[in-house]
Amino acid sequence: MKISDEIVKQQFVQREYGLAHSTYDNELDFYQLVSSGDVKAVSGMLQTGEEDEAVLAARGILSDDKIRNQRYHEIVLVAMISRFCIEEGMEEMESYNLSDFYINKLDKAQTKQQIINVHNQLIMDYARRMKRVKKKAAISPHCVRAMDYVYDHLHERIEITGIAEFVGVERSYLSKLFHKEVGQTISDYIMEKKLQTARNMLLYSDFSCTEISQYLAFASNSYFTKCFRNRFGSTPSAYRRTNYRKHWKETKS
Repeated sequence: MKISDEIVKQQFVQREYGLAHSTYDNELDFYQLVSSGDVKAVSGMLQTGEEDEAVLAARGILSDDKIRNQRYHEIVLVAMISRFCIEEGMEEMESYNLSDFYINKLDKAQTKQQIINVHNQLIMDYARRMKRVKKKAAISPHCVRAMDYVYDHLHERIEITGIAEFVGVERSYLSKLFHKEVGQTISDYIMEKKLQTARNMLLYSDFSCTEISQYLAFASNSYFTKCFRNRFGSTPSAYRRTNYRKHWKETKS
C-alpha cells in the first residue's frame, strides 16, 4: 500500500472513531496557559476535566498500541510545553532537564492511569515553575545583575563583595535586597546554582567527581560531596551510578 493510501485510511479511521486532532488554536491556548504560570487556572482545568481532550494523549493515532499511542502524545506535549516555557523566560537548561525527567517517567509508565498521573504532575510542575519565573521577572536590575554575575562565574570562587562591586552597590544593601526579592541569601543562591550545574555534569558529561568539584571551585572534594549529599540525598558518585544518561540508554535498548 502506498504511503498516500495509508494516510487516507488513517484519516478515515480517525473520523469514524472521533479521533480528530486538536485544532492549532486549542493547542496554543493550552501551552500558553501553562507557560503563563497561572497555577490556579491550570489546576482548575485538570480537576474539572475542562482541558481540551484533543491535547491529551487519547487524540490522534501515532501507534496501534493504545498505551504507546498515549505515551507518544505525552512526549510531544512535554516537548511543546518545554519550548513555550523557554520562550516565556524559563532557563533552557532547567526546561530541558525537566523535559528529560518526565520523558523518563513516561518511559516507565505501563498503564493509562500511570501516564495520566505523570501528565498531571508535569503540567503542574511546569506551571508552578513558570509562576516563580514570572515573579523573578519583576525583581530589581541590581538582583538581575547579581544573578548574571553568578552564572558567569560558577567556575570560580564567588565572593559577595565581588558581586556587589560588579553591581555597583554596597554589599550589605545588596544582601538585604537579594534576600527580600529572590527569597534566599546570595550564598545559598550561589551554592544552589553550583550544585545544579554539578548535577547536570554528573548526568551528561564524563568528568570525574573530582574534576567537577575543581571546575566549580569547591574548597575540597569532601566538601563538594557533603554539600551534594545534603541537596540531593546521595553522594555525587552514587547519584551518577543511578542516573547517568539513564534516559538515553533506555531509549537505545
